[in-house]
Amino acid sequence: MLGCDIIETERIKAAYEKMGEKFLKRVLTDREREIFDRRNGSLQFLAGRWAAKESISKSFKTGIGKLAFKDIEILNDEKGAPEVYIRSERREDIEVSISHDRNYSIAVSLLKG
Repeated sequence: MLGCDIIETERIKAAYEKMGEKFLKRVLTDREREIFDRRNGSLQFLAGRWAAKESISKSFKTGIGKLAFKDIEILNDEKGAPEVYIRSERREDIEVSISHDRNYSIAVSLLKG
């Protein structure tokens, strides 16, 4: 199944400014938060993770709800390619691609099989 999501970076910025730490704790896992911090709080990183998690939840045909944002974790392999974990389990059957421009982040995911 295929999933796709696009998010305007300004929407993520507004939510982050309004909710602060609470927003980060809702969206990012501890390991993703470490990456966010290393990237000096990059809003593009945050928007990309948001879009990727929405995309993955859509590929499962559930949307966010049955799978929470923190149930889905996107880390990077040694070459920088995203790797998907669901509830801490590496999922080889899910591919995701994340892209950014100045104003938007988009993600496409494929659940194989």
